[in-house]
Amino acid sequence: MKKGFTLIELMIVVVIIGILAAIAIPNFVQIIDKAKVSSVKANMHTLQVTVETVAVDHAGGYNTVGDITDAMLPSNFKNPYTSTEIGAACVEAGPAATTGRCGFESDASADATFDGTTYTITGYGKDAIIADLTLTPGQ
Repeated sequence: MKKGFTLIELMIVVVIIGILAAIAIPNFVQIIDKAKVSSVKANMHTLQVTVETVAVDHAGGYNTVGDITDAMLPSNFKNPYTSTEIGAACVEAGPAATTGRCGFESDASADATFDGTTYTITGYGKDAIIADLTLTPGQ
């Protein structure tokens, strides 16, 4: 008598593995999306801390976004959606800087604009704005 698995037993095992994969893969995709959104929010916080640091350096008043330099941003400051580095060039100055994001839809996950009195830090997701954060002096 030969010992081994029958074709039916092997097919049942393959079906069970397929069902488990069908359940697990969508959950992994959702976890990756949540991680990217969290990374964007962390980038927004990093920009907030940087803007506040520049404000403290300028006697508590906001100057222009152009005062932010690449040296002030962490070396691992990256867009989670494209894995490209985000430098101070993505942080544009002036009220006309409504496009932000280095002028391209996917270049930055967070940017800051300055309208003369407040900073608005915007976090961008895959298809839409995740959150806006407005900083005012004395906040």
